[in-house]
Amino acid sequence: MRGRSPLLVCAVALVIMCFGAVTGCSSGSSGGSGSAPPAARPADVGSITPCDFFTGDELSEYALHDARPVSDPRGCLWEGSAFFEGASTALTLTLLPRSADAELRTLRTASGERITERSAIGGRRIWRNTTPGNDVRCELLFSIDGSSAAVVRLSEFLGVSDVRPTQQDLCDGLDKLAPRVEGKLPAVRS
Repeated sequence: MRGRSPLLVCAVALVIMCFGAVTGCSSGSSGGSGSAPPAARPADVGSITPCDFFTGDELSEYALHDARPVSDPRGCLWEGSAFFEGASTALTLTLLPRSADAELRTLRTASGERITERSAIGGRRIWRNTTPGNDVRCELLFSIDGSSAAVVRLSEFLGVSDVRPTQQDLCDGLDKLAPRVEGKLPAVRS
């Protein structure tokens, strides 16, 4: 009997480990109980409602309010202040019915465009547009697939506050927001 006890213990441990792997149970440190599973990505751009892009918690965290739909292409504009303290900003999400490459070709035909590719996030190619204009703004163009892309623009909300952010302030705000936006877009496809 004594010789079988370690073998029996090993067999029971093996069964428990296999059962845990099949059911998804784990006692390891890969998240543990209480950690939320990652949110599912939308299947495609058509399944995104622009003004519902951010959760209520994210709207509070980013101090965004007064969502307004913009159309053709589909988008939403929020007012906010979290990206530059003391100044009111406008954050716009626009879902484009064309690829990022097609959008880049269009942008590059206009004079004065300053477009640079920035570091990819999660394998997704992203470009920054810092074209000078009458308003202070910064944009990020996110590649999605061969027929769609997304643009996130942060600009000052003119006439609302006396404090004016610089273009670098706005680009810094978008850089902080970029990973969150990337995680809410459809998975990267070629």
